[in-house]
Amino acid sequence: MNAPAPRVRLIQSTLRCLEVLDALAAVEEPVSVSELARRLGGQRGTVYQQLQTLVHAGWARQTPEAKYYLSLRALRVGKAALDQAGLAERLLPALRELAAATGEAAALAVLEGHEVLIIQRVESDALVRADIRVGSRMPLTSASGLVLLAYAEEDRLSRLRATGVATPDRAVLDGIRRRGYAAQRDTYRPGLSSVAVPVSLGPDEEYLALSMAAPTDRFDEDRSVALMLRVREDFYGG
Repeated sequence: MNAPAPRVRLIQSTLRCLEVLDALAAVEEPVSVSELARRLGGQRGTVYQQLQTLVHAGWARQTPEAKYYLSLRALRVGKAALDQAGLAERLLPALRELAAATGEAAALAVLEGHEVLIIQRVESDALVRADIRVGSRMPLTSASGLVLLAYAEEDRLSRLRATGVATPDRAVLDGIRRRGYAAQRDTYRPGLSSVAVPVSLGPDEEYLALSMAAPTDRFDEDRSVALMLRVREDFYGG
């Protein structure tokens, strides 16, 4: 959701450091000052100062090759955000019901940088399972990724595209919104199919993706979508 207009004067230097923090979260491996400056469209010297500030504050680390990456503090703060919001208690019942109804693993995911992050998951009793654990990252071409892109704010999509991340065109995303779900067969991983629907926990909260994954040879898209929409309605009100 778009942030409300501030009633106080914002500290611009802090906002710029937070932009650097977001940019570090959007890369898969340590990144140089020059590359980060290119991604942010900023001056190399300024970005260097911002990175050093984050290192001093304990949010980033520097490699011997002068590349930067997030420290584990980000992971700790992210976990605290989930705990403080009480998401585990609010989400687990729906995941358990979905896993029981479909006989497949159910998961919840959020958009994290240019990837999808699994934040909660309930396994099924099936002997053959989709091996995707809490903390796993998936590409935006996954069913969850497509749903999260379709329901993302336009400015967030613009930021992703500005950093070189490929996203589906507007017609594809509009089609997902009209259907209310996204599905993929063998795109993310050969032999694995999935379907995802958006979940909103409130007007000021980001969308999450509620998903179900199964081996393609037993994947029933229509039945899965129907069950997921029913579970979402029961627990989240649609």
